[in-house]
Amino acid sequence: MTDWDLLTPGIGLTTIGIVGVGVSLSGIAKTFIDGMHAVSLLTMFIGMIFLASGLFKDGFPSSGRAKSGTFITLGFLVTFGVAAAVTVSAQVPSIFAYIGLMAIIGIPGAMLAFISYRKPEYLKAMAIIFIGGSIVAGTTFYAFGLVAPKPPAEEEEPTPVETPQPPANIVKVTILAGASSQDNPDYDPDPVVAAQGEGVEWTNEDNVPHTVTSKADDGATFDSGVIAAGKAWLLDTSDIALGDYEYYCYLHPFMTAMLQVAEAGESTGEESSAPASETNTPSNATDQAPGGAATPATVTAVSIAVGSSAPTNGEFFVPDVVVTTVGSMVTWTNNDATFHTVTSGVVEGNTPKPDGRFDSSFMKKDTTFQFLFESPGEYDYYCSLHLYMTGKVIVE
Repeated sequence: MTDWDLLTPGIGLTTIGIVGVGVSLSGIAKTFIDGMHAVSLLTMFIGMIFLASGLFKDGFPSSGRAKSGTFITLGFLVTFGVAAAVTVSAQVPSIFAYIGLMAIIGIPGAMLAFISYRKPEYLKAMAIIFIGGSIVAGTTFYAFGLVAPKPPAEEEEPTPVETPQPPANIVKVTILAGASSQDNPDYDPDPVVAAQGEGVEWTNEDNVPHTVTSKADDGATFDSGVIAAGKAWLLDTSDIALGDYEYYCYLHPFMTAMLQVAEAGESTGEESSAPASETNTPSNATDQAPGGAATPATVTAVSIAVGSSAPTNGEFFVPDVVVTTVGSMVTWTNNDATFHTVTSGVVEGNTPKPDGRFDSSFMKKDTTFQFLFESPGEYDYYCSLHLYMTGKVIVE
């Protein structure tokens, strides 16, 4: 009679092992695939020992109930095994080698378990035969693997990376210093004429960021993104149709100019870009503050300090008072780990009163909000999530 005290845990452990190996090899458990392999194989080996011992200890079951129970439980084992093999075989070519390895280990293990119960006097001899055969087979397989010729590895040809070549001729355009002030000259030359296929390069000589954005389609034809102070942006006109294209700076919408894409031979040319000393605005042009005092445009950085979400932190907006000039920009960067806002207005008691001048909305960690101040005055602001956080910008 089958020993159910051994058979039941044997089937259970073996089934768990098969499922674990199937999950590991199918790629579901990629982050711990090596551990799953080891645990699953160990579990399955232990289960196979229990299974073989329980199944063959007292022979096959003789009663109908015992036979039914044995076949049902074994049916679960076979079903899981076949399902795992089918699922994994499409992804892991070595699945059949794995099945063969399990058979090589499982069949001798089952036979030794059977002999240990029915013919224990032959157990030692059979164990020596199986172990010796395994050693000889493994050594032979390894030796043939060393001497067998191996096909040369195919060298993969590296995929050439195509580096776009800049246009042969580049027309220079300057974003003039002081262009962020509405009354100052901005792009030079204006208009700029480039033959189709030439490049047009805008260099930002102002001390605040600007953009070069096609106006009619709001940047669909060309858009430089933000060009930082001292940086340049190159436009290749090869894919731009002939015609006139008005463009502007979306940070300073009053800055507009014209790009004309013409037939070959009609380029403005690099030499047409006059030196700064010959333009109608000197290279150190400045913004005009009220009263006629000349003050340079600047970009002032404000940090939302780490720990600002705690009222006892002591530092919130650093610096909390900024003094700047008309045409200048202030940028706020959230260095804290929680959300904050930069909202213009005041807080009276515990009641926020926004004035609608600017609002960053929610800023997560490491995000930046910027605002260009085009009119003099005092601009109070606060964080709408933490009303004790306040600051001020004074524009002169």
